Amino acid sequence: MKTFCWKAARNGPTPLKLILILFLLGTFIFCGRSACGVGANALNYWVAPAAAGMGDGSSSANAASYLNWTFWTGLQSQLNTSDVWVNFLNGAYNGGSLNFTNMGNPIHQLTLAAVSTYGPVFSPSANIVQLYGCQNFQLNGLVFNGPTPYWGVYCIPNGFNPCRNICINTCQFLNLTNAYYAAIGLLNGARDIQVLNCTFTNITNGGHAHMIYAPHDIVDVAVSNCVFQDCLADYVRFRDDSEYCVVENSTFISTTSATGWPFVSAELYNETNADAAGDEFFGTYFQVSSNSFIYKASGGSGPYSGLHFSDTGWSPYTYDCNLTPSQESQLSSGSTSFQQSFLQTNMGITSSDIKMFGNTYSGANYHMDYQYVWDGTSSNYTWQGTIGLNNVADSSGTPMAPVPPLRNGDFDRQGFLATPLTSTVGAKDYQCYFRDWMCSPKYTDILWQQGFDGTANALRFDAAKSQYVYQWISSPSPNWTMDFLFAIGSGFSGTGVKFAAEVYHNEITGSKVAVGVNNLGQFGIYNGGTFTVLPELGTVSFSVNSGASTNYTDFGDTLNVYHMRLVGNYSAPTPQVDIYTSDANSLVLDHQSLSQTSWVGSSPVSGQSFPGTVAFYNYTAPVMVDQVSMTEGIPPITVPLVSGAMMQGNNLIMTGTNGTAGALFYVISSKSLSMPLGNWTRLSTNTFTGSSFSVTNVVASPGPLQRFYTLEVQ
Repeated sequence: MKTFCWKAARNGPTPLKLILILFLLGTFIFCGRSACGVGANALNYWVAPAAAGMGDGSSSANAASYLNWTFWTGLQSQLNTSDVWVNFLNGAYNGGSLNFTNMGNPIHQLTLAAVSTYGPVFSPSANIVQLYGCQNFQLNGLVFNGPTPYWGVYCIPNGFNPCRNICINTCQFLNLTNAYYAAIGLLNGARDIQVLNCTFTNITNGGHAHMIYAPHDIVDVAVSNCVFQDCLADYVRFRDDSEYCVVENSTFISTTSATGWPFVSAELYNETNADAAGDEFFGTYFQVSSNSFIYKASGGSGPYSGLHFSDTGWSPYTYDCNLTPSQESQLSSGSTSFQQSFLQTNMGITSSDIKMFGNTYSGANYHMDYQYVWDGTSSNYTWQGTIGLNNVADSSGTPMAPVPPLRNGDFDRQGFLATPLTSTVGAKDYQCYFRDWMCSPKYTDILWQQGFDGTANALRFDAAKSQYVYQWISSPSPNWTMDFLFAIGSGFSGTGVKFAAEVYHNEITGSKVAVGVNNLGQFGIYNGGTFTVLPELGTVSFSVNSGASTNYTDFGDTLNVYHMRLVGNYSAPTPQVDIYTSDANSLVLDHQSLSQTSWVGSSPVSGQSFPGTVAFYNYTAPVMVDQVSMTEGIPPITVPLVSGAMMQGNNLIMTGTNGTAGALFYVISSKSLSMPLGNWTRLSTNTFTGSSFSVTNVVASPGPLQRFYTLEVQ
């Protein structure tokens, strides 16, 4: 008789226990996008153009001055536990700018809202609202006008601190006739931005002033239900690797020839080929849907287009954007499939990822176009002009793909910054050699390495320096899994930690989980500022570069690549991280350290915190990183099925299926079923190498007439 039964449970950090009991008496028995919002319990405060009453912001009668920085500083601590709603009373806010730096909280939102919609009017002679390294802000019901010299609302990261989760809702941007750049500026990696139900009119400070300007690696901008009328440059401009952006359900109107510019654009300005300032690339994921595009006058600068792609100057590295007359003729007259293939090969524009549907056009020459403009210096200049591409985008109505948690994790995305950035490049000076990654210090010369396990490229840090790269990610959920491959060369200097991988859940406070490897090859985790060794994760054998190149691929070189996995369970009552590592040059995760609760800074908030930034560091060591992935959820643990057990001499052989490759399991034994599992004897430690498994254990002889055996899976 063979009876199979099992019981599995996982409660927070408790390991999954699988019980498989054997009687060794001849019979075997086996047992065993959301809208802007704020929480209902937000704390309320009031501000006005000038202080009233006690001026502490506790009520409308005691409104604080909107420029009282002691008041704003006090709100930061409030955001640790609650949403905060700041009510702006009606009036003219013309005393100066609101400049916030490193303010906000990833969980609790700070809202700046009009008590009466359009009652507060901002019109100082300086920039109006600036968000440096801020997150989780909402602006609601405000009016921006007047002689601001550069921007109305300005959103930009502050070094490592992201500018993200910003919602600008039901605001008006009117007659910003002196704004040099834009009514709204989203710069240098700003992401997760919503502009909803807003009105933009008369932004007219020349051909450099836009209504929304989003240059340099901007991700996940959604513009919806807005009205745009009369601008002396592209109305909504995305530039240089900005992508996963949506413009929908909006109305664009040009009433004069002077405002006859493209309505939505994706542009490159490669005006020099001397350094990486010339390497701007096209992002490719856009959705432009259910908009009205209306040109009421002819003769403007144009092109009169719903969606406009252009390059000015040189071609970005590995692409060919400045066309010859022959290429222009082929692209202009080619079939739709030819145009789609041409754009992909020459410009890196993937037409199937550009969604254009439900739009209406009046007076527009193009639904979508491509334009090349010579800058006066670029080589191979023989043609400039505009080509219509009306049928190239996907018009099926299929929405744009969601933003992936992490982009270019294998470092194989086409196009690099050909040389390190220089200190003369102020606009995008944190961009990494590899697309979608940022680096520090500024102008860091991140290096190339032959990829691992089938990829073409890996990232390598300079052994003579301490550097780091990072990416602001689209947070998957409180439960997440990050995998990556890495190697550490032996040519390092000094002692201490040589490599670290970190996942931030609060950049404002610097709170994160941080793991690494020290100069002895020991894995460890940071607890505050202390590096605690985790011997259960094994050790790293350092790679050896004995050849002439730095790629660890010459004769006599030794490259030892390791696989690491971090699994975050931030929805557990006590948030925790499981850590898994492999042996050298193996993908099998045969070492583990479970239920870690060591953090730098504060711990995650159960059920609410989520990963927001991934970073990798070297400390004067030649560290190489490849195949980084971030996914939502915790990898499922499957329940092994024992299909047979037999005795061969003194050996008990158990076989089965449904193992999880890389997971550890133990054979444990007891003389009595009534004995608590924690008191059973662990006979052997094993690793599933695949789904099927076979494990052999010696049975002591002479031994008891009856003994019970169990598989324990963690």
